[in-house]
Amino acid sequence: MSVRSLQPDYPLAPHHPGSIPTAEWTPARPRSEDFEDAEGIPWSRYVDAIRRHVLLIVGLAAVGSVLGVVAARRVRPIYEAQATVWISTTPSSALQTGPIRQQQLLTTGSWVELLRSFAIVDPIVRDLKLNVSYKQPSDSVLFRNFEWTPATRSGAYLLKIDGAGPKYMLSTAKGVFIESGAIGDSIGRKAGMNWLPDARFLGRGRAIEFGVTSPRNVSVFLVNAVHASLPEDGQFLKITLSGADPRRTARTVNAWAEQLVNSSGDLKTRHLFEFKKILGDQLALAEAQLRTSENELEHFRVSTITLPSGVAASAGPGVTQGDPVVASYFQQKVALDEIRSERQALERMVSEAKGGPINPQDFLQLPTILNNAPQLRSAIEELSLRQATLRTEQQFLTDANPRIRQLAEAVRVLERETIPQITVAVLNSLKAREPELDTRISVGSQELRGIPARATEEARLVRQVAATENLYNSLKARYEEVSLAEVQTAPDLSVLDTAVAPTLPTSNDAPRLLLLAVVASMGLAVGIALIRDRLDRRFRYPEQATRELGLSVAGTVPKFKANHRGEFQIAMMSQAVESFRTLRLALRYDFPTDAPIVVGVSSPAAGDGKSLVSSNLALAFASAGSRTLLIDGDVRCGGLHNTFEIPVTPGLVDYLNGHAAVDSIVRSTTSENLFLIPRGTRGNRAPELLVSELMSALVHAMRLQFDVVIIDSPPLVAGMDAYALGAAAGSMLIVLRPAVTDRKLASAKLEVLDRLPIRILGAVLNAVPDGGAYRYYGADYSYKDEVLKEPIADIATPKGLLVRS
Repeated sequence: MSVRSLQPDYPLAPHHPGSIPTAEWTPARPRSEDFEDAEGIPWSRYVDAIRRHVLLIVGLAAVGSVLGVVAARRVRPIYEAQATVWISTTPSSALQTGPIRQQQLLTTGSWVELLRSFAIVDPIVRDLKLNVSYKQPSDSVLFRNFEWTPATRSGAYLLKIDGAGPKYMLSTAKGVFIESGAIGDSIGRKAGMNWLPDARFLGRGRAIEFGVTSPRNVSVFLVNAVHASLPEDGQFLKITLSGADPRRTARTVNAWAEQLVNSSGDLKTRHLFEFKKILGDQLALAEAQLRTSENELEHFRVSTITLPSGVAASAGPGVTQGDPVVASYFQQKVALDEIRSERQALERMVSEAKGGPINPQDFLQLPTILNNAPQLRSAIEELSLRQATLRTEQQFLTDANPRIRQLAEAVRVLERETIPQITVAVLNSLKAREPELDTRISVGSQELRGIPARATEEARLVRQVAATENLYNSLKARYEEVSLAEVQTAPDLSVLDTAVAPTLPTSNDAPRLLLLAVVASMGLAVGIALIRDRLDRRFRYPEQATRELGLSVAGTVPKFKANHRGEFQIAMMSQAVESFRTLRLALRYDFPTDAPIVVGVSSPAAGDGKSLVSSNLALAFASAGSRTLLIDGDVRCGGLHNTFEIPVTPGLVDYLNGHAAVDSIVRSTTSENLFLIPRGTRGNRAPELLVSELMSALVHAMRLQFDVVIIDSPPLVAGMDAYALGAAAGSMLIVLRPAVTDRKLASAKLEVLDRLPIRILGAVLNAVPDGGAYRYYGADYSYKDEVLKEPIADIATPKGLLVRS
């Protein structure tokens, strides 16, 4: 919104001497809400804020860089070591077709669990002394025979060797004394240590800092740090570990792989030992059963040797003759007795089990059933194998391990489901065959009643011996197979690739940390700069004048910069003259051509440069040929008389007090067409005189005599002085100075002006810097150096008036 659109139309309303000339007044200043639709992100403002705080940004960036360097030196690079272990696999049919030594001990997933178990990690920590830390890698030789005991106290320690003699003193890192003694004695007994370092490495005056913790704490850390990868159905287990010491990390990985291989061999040996033990118990029981069966047959034959046997006579070598009916009868009779005996035994076993597991050892007393029921025999052998495996793995793995739970579940299913179900099926089969055989025997019993039962009993005993011998031979062959496998057993694992100490780190956070510190410090510095800029109450940007204060920019004035001799450059002064000429042109079109220009010049507070602006604006109008009157309305601190070198009295205050006439206070200056009314004599009542009828009459009279009347008003913060002079003039320019003017104060004073019949023509930005947010407000087009021998016009500077010769 343009300020001109809110200005009243001229001519002004008629007025008379003693009255304040007024117009059809409307608010002359746009509101801040008129600028709600501002442009996008104010990048120029941000850049200017950063340029103004460049020292702060550089300082914080330097501090952040130093902190980053210190932190980066404390960060140690990380090295990664890797070893590969090969896992041999066994086909599922190896148990039946190959020797036992080829059987795989654990499943694929269980190897990783075994790798992470403390049974593997704890020995590594103890052997490599990983629970002892020291600053210098060369100190590792001192701890080769260090032994941790449950009584060892964890913590940081300091070992000092006396410089005068072979003595030592052990204390904590905080200086708490523990013990002292002679070198060659065991060190750290009072701290629970078992440590006798080599005296050759304990030089006089040495100070050795080290720390001790429990092996289990280190094991927990290693278990969490190690990365083991084993593809499904794969054979290559990769063990990866990261650490700050490349050699120590490589040694740890190699020791881990070797310990895993050795433990797998021990585990397999113990598994075979347990399996051999179970087979030995079964073999001993089968041997005893065989001896019993043989003794029973021998005793029966001895007792019936003198009795008729009922056996057919021999017809020659290898040929016997007998009645087929008799032979069939006795075969069926023997079969019936065996079935009945086996049925009763099975019923007794099922009854004793009471719905629970059946003891597999009881089946060894029924070799005929085991020979005739291969499913039952395979189930019993599988149960024995599973029980042996379970006992072996329980020594390394906990009951919560999936492998242990899987084996326990398999044993339970065999004991409570598979074997009982097969037993019940065999029992039902025997019950079905018994009536059938009994019927057949009853039919033929009339014909064979006279045949003694001795033949039947002898045949039964012979078959029992044969079945028991068959079972014994099978268990003995199996036992010998296991014994051979135990002797020739080999681990399922072998180290394929050993870890080598890496020469290059896999990750080094030091450069990244340094860069992060620099970037973070610079970001923090820029953030602080932007926050300071946002919280800054001072006026700094032209947008603050237009959008926050609602003032249009009527003109800008460059900053007067003196050289080292206190002189102002001609080019700079020429630019200042041009800026006031531009302001003069803007004011000319703010007033009708046939009406004089009457304007007051004020600022929110002192130091904004209102007197400099009013003086040079008056010089600009005078140099253009306009009769110009400059009134020093700052009756408290006005100093225009010093600028133009005119006596201060009589002046404005003297006229308003009635001590001087108008003609005596209007003074001519060295500049053509420029006249000045100085402030006059200071007085306590001087500010009150500015609202008198004489002041209004004076302004009206000067309006008739001069083309331009400029009133240098006091700052708005001074009180009513500026408001009274602004009301007398009817129009006012507000001078704002970047980095000096308080925006909050300016906004408050402008709100008061909005309620008065004063037309605010805009803001004059004084002492604007070159470039930055004001790069579009300055002038970059000037006279050549050979032309500018002197200022192009009279100009008022902070050091006085410069008159063109």
